[in-house]
Amino acid sequence: MDEPLLLAEEHRQVLDALARLTPRQREVLVLRYWSELTEAQIAEALGVSRGTVKSTASRALVTLEKLLEAAR
Repeated sequence: MDEPLLLAEEHRQVLDALARLTPRQREVLVLRYWSELTEAQIAEALGVSRGTVKSTASRALVTLEKLLEAAR
């Protein structure tokens, strides 16, 4: 398979997996990894504690990993 096609398929799988997270989990991951905000900045933006941001991100990444493994 052509490399661009493989990358496009992988991108689609990531987006599909993100869509299956809870809205809060998705929001935290997008703010952290796409917007490159710190945990403190995310906590302030969402009105939650840094601990909540940290635990939400951790659970979201575990779930995302499981979803992506299942897609392979």
